Amino acid sequence: MVSSILCVCTGNICRSPVAEAALRAALPDVAVTSAGLHALVGRDINTDSAEAAREQGIPLLPHAARQFTSQLGEQAELILVMDQDHRDEIIRRWPHFSGKTMLLGYFENSKSIPDPYRMGMGMHQRAVEMIRESVPHWVQQLAAMRG
Repeated sequence: MVSSILCVCTGNICRSPVAEAALRAALPDVAVTSAGLHALVGRDINTDSAEAAREQGIPLLPHAARQFTSQLGEQAELILVMDQDHRDEIIRRWPHFSGKTMLLGYFENSKSIPDPYRMGMGMHQRAVEMIRESVPHWVQQLAAMRG
């Protein structure tokens, strides 16, 4: 069983903290964290993303954005990214993480979660909805790995 998951997006203020919270709620025995490839370090979750997450029943914890590092990547057994550009960047910069870096939407035809930053409340709601749709697929796959 995977015991640690790192959720990654660009700034670590919209998609990855929501994915972290949704996965943490669904997988209480797994250590779930998040980071950004170009993080707005120290910033709280975007207010629109937080509101959309709360509206859709995702329990949020206090958040401070942090930068993805080689050490964070090493500590995670699974790295879940929001879009193919994130995966490409990780593999280009840290090729040894390629085997454990996957799209959150992998089990849904490798769907990408579009970045809602500065795109209005509707895009934040849609991004949260897409994250919520993807999480049960990972819960099911990780349970199947456990046997």
